[in-house]
Amino acid sequence: MPNDVFSLAINDAGFFWSEEYLRRMNNRARRIFAFENELIKGARVLDIGARHGFWSWAAHKLGAQYTLGLEGRKESADRGHKLMSPYKHDWIIGNAFSLMPELAAKGETFDVILNLGFYYHIYDHAGMLKLMDALKPRLIVIDSEIDDADEPVIRVRKEKTWEPNNAIAEVEGQQYAPVGNPSRGAINLMAECYDYSVEWCDWSGLTEADGCEDYAVRRRFTCLLRKT
Repeated sequence: MPNDVFSLAINDAGFFWSEEYLRRMNNRARRIFAFENELIKGARVLDIGARHGFWSWAAHKLGAQYTLGLEGRKESADRGHKLMSPYKHDWIIGNAFSLMPELAAKGETFDVILNLGFYYHIYDHAGMLKLMDALKPRLIVIDSEIDDADEPVIRVRKEKTWEPNNAIAEVEGQQYAPVGNPSRGAINLMAECYDYSVEWCDWSGLTEADGCEDYAVRRRFTCLLRKT
């Protein structure tokens, strides 16, 4: 796992991280980037649901050559502009389910795809995996709320679309969007169908000081998908 990636210097770009949030983000980064260094060195990285670009920023710190952030809300990308301005990074604003087929049609490929904090804000999880696969990644990283069950099921719920961390509206005036939490078993099954192996990252041994209670209680997980 990498050493600390983030520092409070990120606040120079207009953010307000506390020491506690910094610990959380560095603990997450250690699992999210728990793969061979050569996979990120010089890599083209797609950051789905990029928000302000924090994970794209981390990817550059670890040696990525280029990052592309897909973000549904322009205001989120605008806020991340100063943070990402020193790096070779682009934003595309819109619905990832519409944008990703356009990238594939142009022949775009990515070495690493980061699907972080996004997979539980969608309804069509298999469809998203298919879209990611079409971009020919060597590695897909998923970090998400995931139901801790071996049975392959998806727990469907709804989200308020006006909340900035939630799903975006897909039709005008839509106040709620259907989304779902996949189970570990569902991710294993879907990955197998697209010829990916799944490595579940070790979140054991956490303490209250780590700022990652949602991982400690097994409500949130991180996994690495590799083409077999």
